[in-house]
Amino acid sequence: MKTNKLQRNLRKGLTLVELAVVVLILGAIITLVAVGINPGEMKDKTAALKLRKDSSELLLHLERYMESNGSYPSEEQGIQALAERPTTGDIPEDYKPVVRKKASVKDPWGSYYALKYNDEGDPEIWTLGKDKQEGGQGKAKDFNIADTDNYPKAFKGKND
Repeated sequence: MKTNKLQRNLRKGLTLVELAVVVLILGAIITLVAVGINPGEMKDKTAALKLRKDSSELLLHLERYMESNGSYPSEEQGIQALAERPTTGDIPEDYKPVVRKKASVKDPWGSYYALKYNDEGDPEIWTLGKDKQEGGQGKAKDFNIADTDNYPKAFKGKND
């Protein structure tokens, strides 16, 4: 009787070999998952999602700004006029911001979007791209975020 009870008590825990096998299996699974994730690609996908989201939201916010103030902000006032009172140009007397957070008027790389108007007078929202400087190619290309056909290849979805 005593021997059976002692053997059962010893068998309740894992042996060192069993524990090593479990650790090896977990390590192999983690390695397989980590190899399948490319952080750079994930950041590009996240940036593309933010650009698309911002495109529709900021165009709606510009319309709200126009309705409450009678005109769009000027190119000089920029997209920042949606979040904070402009300091240049025609400043609305009863100005109220249409967005609460300044971060919502910034691109995925932390720069303010540029507000431009096309020949028809329609607003366009531009980003300077990943390099945050005018000009550039690839991920550093300047582009209108509302024109998904002209997104750099890295920021295009599979369906584009």
